[in-house]
Amino acid sequence: MEDLSGIIESASIPLEIPLQPYLRDHCVDGRAVLPAVEAAELLARAARRFLPGTDVTAMVDLRFDKFLFLDSEAPPTAAFCDLALHDNGDIQAVLASRTKSKKAAMTRVKEHTAVRFSRRKPDMPDLMPDLALDLASALEGACFTVETDDIYRELIPFGPAFRNVTRVHLTGGGAIAEIRTPADPADEEWTRQLGSPFPLDAAFHAACVWGQRFANVVAFPLAADRRRIFRNTRPGDTYFGHVTPVRVEPGLLIFDLRLFDGDGRLCETATGVRMRDVSGGKLKPPRWIAGEGQKQTAERIAARCRAISVIELKSVTPFANKVLSAEEKIRFDKMGDRRRKSFLAARLACKRVSRTLSGHDKVTDPRDISTVCADRPHPCCPRTDGGAVCACSVSHDYRFSVAVACDRPVGIDVEKVSGRVLKTRRLYMSESEMALVLASPLGKAETAVRIWSIKEAVTKALDINLADAWRRVRVTTVGAYESRFQIDDDAPGLAFHDAVGQHVFTLVRLP
Repeated sequence: MEDLSGIIESASIPLEIPLQPYLRDHCVDGRAVLPAVEAAELLARAARRFLPGTDVTAMVDLRFDKFLFLDSEAPPTAAFCDLALHDNGDIQAVLASRTKSKKAAMTRVKEHTAVRFSRRKPDMPDLMPDLALDLASALEGACFTVETDDIYRELIPFGPAFRNVTRVHLTGGGAIAEIRTPADPADEEWTRQLGSPFPLDAAFHAACVWGQRFANVVAFPLAADRRRIFRNTRPGDTYFGHVTPVRVEPGLLIFDLRLFDGDGRLCETATGVRMRDVSGGKLKPPRWIAGEGQKQTAERIAARCRAISVIELKSVTPFANKVLSAEEKIRFDKMGDRRRKSFLAARLACKRVSRTLSGHDKVTDPRDISTVCADRPHPCCPRTDGGAVCACSVSHDYRFSVAVACDRPVGIDVEKVSGRVLKTRRLYMSESEMALVLASPLGKAETAVRIWSIKEAVTKALDINLADAWRRVRVTTVGAYESRFQIDDDAPGLAFHDAVGQHVFTLVRLP
């Protein structure tokens, strides 16, 4: 933390905080509590009153030390803001209140929220330099989705004014929340210094839900390293909160939060957000939210690849098309709405594979990573660091898109287990393969889908058409996670399987 010695000027501004009706919806233990985002707004107003023209868009060393309970019997609640202008140009602002002990007749000061408004602004473009837009446009892996009713009925029991996450998608690697801001309930839209308070508050909710899912804790925000506002969020708009867990340890969760508008423009960030259980263990996540840790989707297949990316289509944000290269956009524009989403998810998966191969690059403009070949419809995963390009393959069904890269010819397929592969089995199975289906302990549909997907994956690895694969490829054994096949008279090959629910992933690598 920077040394703030050298106070040039200081002041203490008394505040009266009315208990607006909507604030009654923000409760802890049945008592209305001033939200951290509203406290920051009060401090921003006080800073500009103290020093007119203060830029309040960059905040550092934020602390939310103690709840400020709002008096429902005798509103407004009395508080004050202590301000100090330091010789480096920063303004330290602290929201505090005085309480009087009935027994000892002593007055104590409680500090509730503290913010330092920083004079120095890092030169940051609309896209944060540590997270390119394609990485914020979807989640990696299979999602667990929670809708607004479940969020606010059991996980975060706030009233209607603060139920602004419409749904949140969760994976071990983070969360994406769709957020709809209400009209400003206090009619302060034109006087607010920091924009609508509800989007960031809702992003805190999404982080809390992630903590309940993957860390088995109901955590509240207590501090943040930085908050930066690039463009004010507004009432009545839709935003997307991107939650990245930075550190997870017993008793402490640390997140980076980002807010994007519907066009993919970065509106706000809060980094180094520290969250803990402040209930003393009284609050526990319900059993249905409990996850199984931060597992990688298709991890058996991942062990056989140089890189893999699995994206669930429902986590793809509306602004994902902003990441397309010029070549990708030409193809995208010719597609119907139904095809576009799977195309976008496949492009996002390929770009992530490219970044993984390039030392986990997070800063290259995604529009500079073109994942389609100019002269043929095949995917590619170019290296952003100039290294040797690997073979890659892509597949998608109505739920997932998957991309893999390997040092040898590779094919990937994802299929849903269904009766369709059984009904058409005479098209692509030999008599011996149909016998495998009848004899397999996996069940007919599970076995058939593995035979189908092996041949589909071989078409991509060999760059042949599906009819040729049906004729040339013979599957000899089928297992839940590993199968054997033969192409023409070549040596037998291995296919590797993984599953998420009713969706089977199949990987084929050739010599």
